[in-house]
Amino acid sequence: MFFIGCDKNSLVYEEIPQEILFSCIDYSKVTDPNFDSDDLYAFWDIFVADAKCSMTSNPDYDKLNTEVNIFYEYESDALFASGQVLDYGAYAATSCDDSRVRVGIAFRYWSDINIWQKLGLMYHEFGHDVLRYGHSSNPNDIMHPSSPFASTYNGFIESKNRFFEKKFDGLRYLDCSWYEDYINGVSEPDLPHLLHDCSIDHN
Repeated sequence: MFFIGCDKNSLVYEEIPQEILFSCIDYSKVTDPNFDSDDLYAFWDIFVADAKCSMTSNPDYDKLNTEVNIFYEYESDALFASGQVLDYGAYAATSCDDSRVRVGIAFRYWSDINIWQKLGLMYHEFGHDVLRYGHSSNPNDIMHPSSPFASTYNGFIESKNRFFEKKFDGLRYLDCSWYEDYINGVSEPDLPHLLHDCSIDHN
């Protein structure tokens, strides 16, 4: 708020418009009332385009990851009523496989968050599955394990810029040294490495 004048009996304030941050991606599609946020693959398309224009290497993940599987996981009403609910918001399952993307989304959680939080959640899981990012130590980062993802346009833009520029706190990469042994049949997959599930505390 900005004070612009006063007299003996009143104060007059004017609200200063917030600057709209620049992004190389036009997000008007997702804010359109007709946008179907249940089309999970639309979020993959946005991420692919955003990575290509935001990252210095201009990757085309649509060509590098030829198998993409994004799906809901549901709780029955009976299970929900009994208190048996999914304790995660989403998970990435193929982080060490460069050709595949497999992301599961808890439907009930997804239904409770807004469009900017949905984008943050998807970018988080693609961060695991495509970029092999580990978790961040900063609650304001997309890659924080239980981050309350930014609920506004500007908040999302700020966090996704740090995400693509690799400037978020505690940047580290997942250890995929086990994967070569697994694909060569030397060892069994290590489930903790396969499933990077993210806390329901996201919201």
